Amino acid sequence: MPGRTHRRGWTSSKKTGRAVAAESDSDSDGSDCSGSSTEQSELFGAIEDGDAKEFERLLREDPECVKEVNKNGWTAAHQAAYSGEHVMLKRVLELGVDVNARCSDGDLAVHYACAQGEKKCLNVLAKAGSDMEAKDNDGETPLDVATMGIRERLAELIVEARNSTKC
Repeated sequence: MPGRTHRRGWTSSKKTGRAVAAESDSDSDGSDCSGSSTEQSELFGAIEDGDAKEFERLLREDPECVKEVNKNGWTAAHQAAYSGEHVMLKRVLELGVDVNARCSDGDLAVHYACAQGEKKCLNVLAKAGSDMEAKDNDGETPLDVATMGIRERLAELIVEARNSTKC
């Protein structure tokens, strides 16, 4: 199941939503848009940061940049769904990013929208024809991922409630 992280944070999940390790960020010259390097591309960074102006600037300057795939097999749609950027998600899909592209873990962007609880992204993906029954490499559908996320949050709430009554 995709892990949850803050926009600049990391998780221990194999599906972190980050294109690179932290030490690579400082080495990037920001010019690679091929998806073949180990750096996080500028486009993925703009999506992650929710920087719509930078996102549009990058697409204007290099329209082919939208086709990049990072070292984990993520497309711009995966990054936008994970980051909760539904407007950017809609834009990259309109520009031809495959709504059903799989990353190296076999996840579609819809798996990440479900894991993150991103309802607006889920709606964009559903309208674009995302396969809601697709199974990732772990055999999980988007519904499975969403259900697990809800269960984890409920378990956290129960623990918090137990701890607050012990005081």
